[in-house]
This record gives sequence, C-alpha cells and structure tokens, in this order.
Amino acid sequence: MKYTVIALLSFCLILGCTEGERGVRIEGKLKNPIAGATIQLQEYGDSGIEIRDSTVVDEGGNFVIYADITETTFLRVNIANRQFVNLILKGDEGSVSIEADGTSTIARTAVQGSPDTDLMEKMDSAALKRQSDIQLLTQESRQARSTGDVKTLNDINEQWMYLAAKHNKNMRGLIWESLPSLAALYGVNYIDVEVEYTFADSLVQFYAQSLPDHPFTKELAAKVSGISRVSIGADAPEISLPSTDGEVISLSSLRGKYVLIDFWAAWCRPCRMENPNVRRLYSRYKNENFEIYAVSLDRTKEAWLKAIEDDQLPWIHVSDLKYFNSAGARAYNVSAIPATYLIGPDGKIVAKGLRGPSLQAKLAELFGA
Repeated sequence: MKYTVIALLSFCLILGCTEGERGVRIEGKLKNPIAGATIQLQEYGDSGIEIRDSTVVDEGGNFVIYADITETTFLRVNIANRQFVNLILKGDEGSVSIEADGTSTIARTAVQGSPDTDLMEKMDSAALKRQSDIQLLTQESRQARSTGDVKTLNDINEQWMYLAAKHNKNMRGLIWESLPSLAALYGVNYIDVEVEYTFADSLVQFYAQSLPDHPFTKELAAKVSGISRVSIGADAPEISLPSTDGEVISLSSLRGKYVLIDFWAAWCRPCRMENPNVRRLYSRYKNENFEIYAVSLDRTKEAWLKAIEDDQLPWIHVSDLKYFNSAGARAYNVSAIPATYLIGPDGKIVAKGLRGPSLQAKLAELFGA
C-alpha cells in the first residue's frame, strides 16, 4: 500500500498535479464566454445538489474541471447559472469534452467521451421530438376550437393519443436498451409513470438489486409505491374536504354511484378548456347513477368560485385551497392537472386519466350511448 502512495506522489510531482486534478478531466469550450465566470461541478445526491468542484472560464472561453468519483453518478456542470450540462460518469472515462453556448438556458450542448451521457442525449432528442409534435397539434386544436370544428377536434384528440402512445413506446425502448446505465433512471422523467406503472415497477425491481441505495432508485421506488395505492382495481383513498359553502363532503358519501374525481383549478387552462365537454357528459349521464366530485387546487376561494360560475359547473365542488399541497392531491399522488379518477359503485378505481374522447367512450361503455 505504501508503495502505491509513494508512486502516486512521485507521479504528481513529475506532472505537477494538484489536489483537485484527479479523476475524470472535463474540458469545456464555450461559444459565448464570459471571462472569469464561475463553473461548478455539481452532483445529485441524497440531500439534493452538492458542489464537488469549481473553476473559472479563461478569456478564450475554456475551462477544465475534475470529477473525482469512484462510482457511477449523475453530475451537472453549472455554467455561471446560465446553462447546465447533465453528465453520467463512471470514473473511468479519462477525459470528457463539452461544447456549450455558455449564456443560453436552452441551447444544445455537445458532450464527447461519455457513453452514458450519449444515452441521455438520445432520450433528450426523443423528448424534444415529442414536444414539437404536441406543439403542432396544439396549434391545430386552437384553430379548430376557434371555428367550432368539433370533428377536427375529435380527430386531433385521437391523433394526440396515437402520438403519445408512439412516443411512450419509443422512450420505453430507449430506457430498456440503456440498462444497466443510470441513463435509464434519467429517462423515467420522460414517461408517465402512472400510465407506464408496470414498466416503471420493473425498473424499480432491477435497480433495487443493482443500485439499492442510489437516490434516484429511492425516488422512483417511492413514486411507484404511491401510484400503486391509486392503481386500477385499488380501493379509492378517502377525500373529505369543504364544499363551496363550507360543508365537508366525503368521497365515501357517494358510495353506490360511479364518481368521476376531477382534479382541476381556475388557473389551469387545459382544465377550463375541458370543462364544456365534461359539462355536456354530465348533463347526459347525471341521472344514470353518475356524479362528479371536483377537487380544486386553487389558492383563493374567490378564483375558485368565479371559475365555477363562469364555466357553469353544476356538480359537487370541494377544496382546502392548498394548491398541490391539497389533502386530496396528496392522497391521489397528483402532481399535474387535469387529472381524473373514475370510481365504481363499490369504491374501487375503475379508470384514470379520462378526458375528451376517452371519457366519453368510457361513460358510453358504462351507461350506453
């Protein structure tokens, strides 16, 4: 052991290495440099983002920083709080090069020398393609909605569902092909874990064996566990919240009916755009053992009540006005809205994520056209 230490010291004396010049050498080149700007090497750990090393940019826009790591980990190069470059390094890469804009928060970066980072890049590109497709459909939807073209809107909704399924399948493939790299855990951020519950659970089982203590493994395991509580066939968690007049109404008080739990808010544009469709379906099925239990994630009662009145929503409304800290949102693991759960007369979850054509089709299946 002592000979190894002596050899290392001799190596450092010959090459002039310092305490910080160990591990993977990360060389950066910035297109729009700010001389003297601070570069930080950050690591995603149990307690959040931690600073591992720092340096400054020279006048030519170059910098060098070192990742002294002994196991595979997620890192981030923070360029003066203006641009961030995500990396996955194992510690045996030797050197990695980064080309970045340096000032833009959205400009693309080029990383060479890290195969695991290349896998992340493929997932980022696939996600950008999906975003582009969705933006195009959104524009078409706005145009159809402005002219009242219902047929085109329905066609767009079907196309949206088709593209969503296509992109999800592609992302699942990229994730699965990247195993056992940590890039697979990174890719989970690009899929709907609720919809892809079985797939996500298989990843949890894999990483529970290979990386049981990694914070990303723990985070995914907790998310999947939360989803299992509100999976189809599970008993619907109880919600008891005040109505618009202050009376506490419990979800369980509607046992015996089909109940659509609708998580929404006055500030949620997609929710408000969906309301006319929900109102139409409620009018059709309200006498068919069907009720809606709307949980608002608003912050103020004024905004909540105004939205109910403006959108003419005649069903049950409850809220504790705590935004995403709402007891209802926590019970159902809701992190984005609109979100819906259809509860059967026996109190079990029948379906979730229903809206537009999918909601109409499910209600028609239950009650007839």
